[in-house]
Amino acid sequence: MTRVELARILRREAPAYQLEGTTIEAFDLLEYQKRARETCCPKTLFQLWEDVCRRYDQHEIGEYQFEEMKAVIWPNLTALASLRRAINDTDKGVRQSKEDTRKRA
Repeated sequence: MTRVELARILRREAPAYQLEGTTIEAFDLLEYQKRARETCCPKTLFQLWEDVCRRYDQHEIGEYQFEEMKAVIWPNLTALASLRRAINDTDKGVRQSKEDTRKRA
């Protein structure tokens, strides 16, 4: 029995099994997509992406699920990274203004 067959059986029989102290959860594309859309924390979103990549590398999910998750996660990560850069740039501008004001005084 291959890993892929075992994963299929596990997904069909129960949502989660305890094996050797680890939990194998079935991959629910809709649930993962919902989680990705609702997450505003870059770290959590990146962890979700790492989980998707791991599942894809271990053949727990197919290319379709991988591409669907990529289509949801990457735009959100890009937007959050842009927002963070904008906030950091604004913060640098505020600090620079304060330093200029102190130098003049």
